[in-house]
Amino acid sequence: MADFEFHGGFADLAVSTRVRLARNFKGYTYRNLTAEKQKEIADKIWNAINSAPAIAKEFTFTEIKAGSNNALSKVETHQISPELAQNGGYLIATENGGVSIMIGEEDHMRLQVMGSGLCPKECMQEASRLASLIESQIPMDYDTNLGYLTACPSNIGTGLRASVMLHLPMLESAGGISELVNLSGRQGFTVRGAYGEGSRAVGGFYQLSNQITLGISEDNIIEKLIKLSTEVIEKEKNLRHRISSQYEIELTDKVCRAVGILKTARQIQTNEAIDCLSQVLIGISMKYLDGVKPEEIWKTEQRIQPAVLGGTANERDKKRAEILRDLTKSLEIII
Repeated sequence: MADFEFHGGFADLAVSTRVRLARNFKGYTYRNLTAEKQKEIADKIWNAINSAPAIAKEFTFTEIKAGSNNALSKVETHQISPELAQNGGYLIATENGGVSIMIGEEDHMRLQVMGSGLCPKECMQEASRLASLIESQIPMDYDTNLGYLTACPSNIGTGLRASVMLHLPMLESAGGISELVNLSGRQGFTVRGAYGEGSRAVGGFYQLSNQITLGISEDNIIEKLIKLSTEVIEKEKNLRHRISSQYEIELTDKVCRAVGILKTARQIQTNEAIDCLSQVLIGISMKYLDGVKPEEIWKTEQRIQPAVLGGTANERDKKRAEILRDLTKSLEIII
């Protein structure tokens, strides 16, 4: 039985990996599908998933109501895109959120696989396996010269968007993000905030993803992403060690203050919480702290988002503080 959990290395710096395939089906117009046609496509995909009993029981089929709190919470946990939350549609997904199949974006289907750490190969293998299963049941729009046809020309070819979420606070503070943007651009990649295009980076979290989908194979994209991510991770690690050797008191003070806030706060807003979690991640990476794994930090960051928590702003701030106090109970300062 598939558990749809994927884990990779560098978990303290590579927070998560995501692979997303855009696909369209023959016989349907692109964009502006009627509600009936959208549901028809969703039902066909659901039937294709259910043709494989070994994995079918891991999935659920739900309708996404446009603008609902449920939709917004799924954006905050990266399970669906902001576009799907805004427009509404359908979601076929595993309970743990490792796999999401979105129906209702600009393409008929967006198939997404996520994992923790740096694991593009594992995510790509699972995405390809599920896409092949669906394609065996539903003919897809494919051109022998161009590849998979998509609503937006920028996705044509492989239809692949592969990304890694990196924790780069030292590069950010040292003004190295502009250099990263240039380095990535020269290799056909782009740098965005944690929630993709147009989003702002908070806590030093940045998303590195490919821009080119035509004239290059899926394997090549994945290999390039791994190589570039590893290079960026090394830059961040080197900066951390350099700053630690020169300004250890200042660095450890920031980390310890963040721990103090998380352990004692009775109410805390989202951005302050994420900034503190960012400092804790640095502390874990630099061996200043112990008792909590990096993956737990990332899962908690998702749990404390506004729509996930629900309620009034005051209620959210109190609940967020409670969750963070619980997270840091076992966190120890070891310097």
